[in-house]
Amino acid sequence: TAVCRPLKIKANSQKARRQTPQASTSTSRTSPNGSPKVITSLPGSVVFINNVRHGATGDNGELDLPHVRAGSYPGRVRTVGYIDWTGSVTVATGASRTLKVTQQQTNDEPTLHYQKAEALRDKGKNKDAVEEFKQALVLRPSLVEARIGMARCLITLQDFQGGEREIETAIKLGGRTIVEAQTVLANLRRNQGLVDESIVEYRKALRLASGNSFEAHIGLAIALNEQGSVDEAVREYRIGIIQDMETEPILYYKLAEILERANRNKEAIEAYRNYLRLDPEGEYASAVESIIERLKEENPK
Repeated sequence: TAVCRPLKIKANSQKARRQTPQASTSTSRTSPNGSPKVITSLPGSVVFINNVRHGATGDNGELDLPHVRAGSYPGRVRTVGYIDWTGSVTVATGASRTLKVTQQQTNDEPTLHYQKAEALRDKGKNKDAVEEFKQALVLRPSLVEARIGMARCLITLQDFQGGEREIETAIKLGGRTIVEAQTVLANLRRNQGLVDESIVEYRKALRLASGNSFEAHIGLAIALNEQGSVDEAVREYRIGIIQDMETEPILYYKLAEILERANRNKEAIEAYRNYLRLDPEGEYASAVESIIERLKEENPK
């Protein structure tokens, strides 16, 4: 698949005159480094492309997207205190694109509690996030995104009964979040140690998503590896990494570990090198360099 040069996204803020997101127009032009970019003019705006979290805008309200491949994807920008921007992001091969996103302020209390909860969850403050999710759901029980977010927090906190209650309600509510809800149910089963059941649920999520869910592919890969189905696990990891657009270098590290244990050293070296390419100063970088040298000595050809 051809890879475009990096893209940038910009977003502008406006006080809300309506409680519905206003479609924004995007202007294509070459950014200084040639990558796609999102511009919001608001710091801390979290950008999702194809349901993959690509990071948050800096103090200048901009975020480069160096890993977005050519194609058309659903996009979303979440900023605390503003209505989410949603739209389509199209990147042509070899082209750069700047997407200027306009968001409107909101005073909707359930939305504000939900956004605060997600911001807390991003920081690993799961207990505090649960309280904000609860406030959102008291005010709006049908806010399915809050139920999914709370389920994720509860799973992390190992409150599996509470997590199951929230995610089953989210699945019953259905709608556009059904794939994510189904995937979180699979995560729950895997964290409960019910590996075979989690595999069934991950595959159901992938059927619902027509195969397009990096989280379900990666979760399935982890479960298959725990089951001992190494070849299938490697396949799912590779699909998930492609769909994740290389935003999580650790996935290459996890893939390399599986390949190394399976004595597929040439493939393991390639995966470890990809980890270093994406995160040369990462937590495991020094150890990975040593592993690569050892594997090369064991397999001089």
